[in-house]
Amino acid sequence: MMNKKVKNLVLYLILLLILFLSSLSPLFGKEILWKEKYNKTIPFAGIYFDIPTNVANLKIRRSETEGLLNDLISYDVEFEYTGVDSSMRILGKTAEQSFFGDTVVPKHSKATLKGEYDKINNLIFDEKLNYGDLHKNVENYKFVSTSEIRVPLAEAVKNYKFRITYEPKRLVYDEGVELSKVSVFLTNSRVDNFTDGEYINASETQSFNESGMYVNVLEIYDGEKISSMNFWHKVNNVLFILSVILVLALIWFDRLKSPYLMILAMMVSILTFFRFFELGVSVRAVLIAFPIFGFLDVIVGRQTMRDKFAFNKYDFSQGLLGALLMFFLAMIVYLLPKLI
Repeated sequence: MMNKKVKNLVLYLILLLILFLSSLSPLFGKEILWKEKYNKTIPFAGIYFDIPTNVANLKIRRSETEGLLNDLISYDVEFEYTGVDSSMRILGKTAEQSFFGDTVVPKHSKATLKGEYDKINNLIFDEKLNYGDLHKNVENYKFVSTSEIRVPLAEAVKNYKFRITYEPKRLVYDEGVELSKVSVFLTNSRVDNFTDGEYINASETQSFNESGMYVNVLEIYDGEKISSMNFWHKVNNVLFILSVILVLALIWFDRLKSPYLMILAMMVSILTFFRFFELGVSVRAVLIAFPIFGFLDVIVGRQTMRDKFAFNKYDFSQGLLGALLMFFLAMIVYLLPKLI
């Protein structure tokens, strides 16, 4: 009797090992849940002055504006400039053209700025954002310190007033479920007044100084979508743990008259295994891998009823039915929610 229990335990562990090895293939992966095409690398927004002490009465108002495809974040900036002629860099890549006045001619000048920007990134994602840990699911989640525009500054102009508009950093889950938007404004000058407009979803702002930079962080988030994502993740984890416990209990007590409860429990283990380890499931995985898992599930389930390894003519035909059932279940669990 003990040999049968050991045999069944080994079979189940082999099935779990096959699932683990499958998770290393391109059919599964975290990048499937957090697609790069939605979660783009975004530069910091802001202004870097060559001579920040020549700038006075710097006022900034941030607001959400409607773009052609998505909502954008705009910064209305005004300040007074006195002293020797110099210039400023507009950080990031602006989403719309900016106008600086008839006498001010900006120049296209690409550059990557040097400084403690990595330290600023760490503070933002480790301490300042409510959902900073979610951003870390994306491979290249940090802001970059690039600039594409240099603007001349002169005392003769003195009063500068313009708008710079950016695409925010979007946190998108699975197939287009936008959880949050983040925009970070940096400047190396003293800010006299920074205000925010109204935002459609819940938002939080934080400002701090680090490495000679004034940093203002805006996080707009959809609490309902984040709660829903967390809820279904917890449901998945509970089902996986319960299915594993049930399979182990069925193996230990060995009281089954039919293999179908064992097959069903292992089927739940298979369906919840990948999300338990926070891995996404591709369409190809549903089409190719899960039918194979379903076939193996039935074969293993039927073997657990026998004292020794043995196959009969019904194993293969029922294995095919298991493959078909697993295919439809995987369709319902992984593909149907994306279509609703």
